[in-house]
Amino acid sequence: MKLPKLGSIRTSKAGRITDLKIKRYTVSYDSTGRYYLSLQVEAPVPQALAKTGKTVGLDVGIANLITSSDGIKYKAFNAKWLEKQALQRQSKYSNRRHRATVAVRQWNHSHKTLKEELDDYQNWQRARAQKARYQQKIANRRKDYLHKLTTDLVKQYDVIVIEDLKTKNLQHNHHLAKAIANASWYELRAMLEYKCAWYGKKLIVVKPNYTSQICSNCGYHSGPKPLAVREWTCPQCGTHHDRDINAAVNILNKGLKAVG
Repeated sequence: MKLPKLGSIRTSKAGRITDLKIKRYTVSYDSTGRYYLSLQVEAPVPQALAKTGKTVGLDVGIANLITSSDGIKYKAFNAKWLEKQALQRQSKYSNRRHRATVAVRQWNHSHKTLKEELDDYQNWQRARAQKARYQQKIANRRKDYLHKLTTDLVKQYDVIVIEDLKTKNLQHNHHLAKAIANASWYELRAMLEYKCAWYGKKLIVVKPNYTSQICSNCGYHSGPKPLAVREWTCPQCGTHHDRDINAAVNILNKGLKAVG
């Protein structure tokens, strides 16, 4: 691939854009020490997928990223080993930067003419690059997992109903903030939105009010329940519910009612 002012760059992805018109390119350098080439191209809209006649409601969570109204549970993204490695590299980076900062202050205090700067020390900068690589691996794997999951959902269902969660408000709970951020609910919704628009499917967003408190069988409102309660029985009709599946069914019913 030949770029103005930069010359030719070897890439294995050039075959994917042979019939597309390149509008703009951006070369970026990130904290991992790598360069990336991003291309903005003019391409036709993908063809609509075949209709399946299926509808689904999706309840998002922490232990299970998605629970569908069909009773299928999709596990949350898990990268515990990478997170442990990233935490160790973060600790090493913090220690090395602190030692470099102390060394710079001591040198500058003793030498009035020849001053040093923090960037003169390479040890902490290498640790920063190592930490950034592990963090980038986690982000890439999470994004890949969400892409595969959302594409599978769009292929299976014609109508997808999800709840309109305010992620920033939920993250005020410091016990759950990290798990909510790791789940990437907003990115999941964004992927579903543009993929449904691409492939001719319909996405409906409904309010999440009382979806886990109402019986999906008879409509009885049994009141709020703590998060530790994962199953409950309706006191009016006697139906035994899985908390997440019941919420997903209520979300689906809300969405279908909204569109008539």
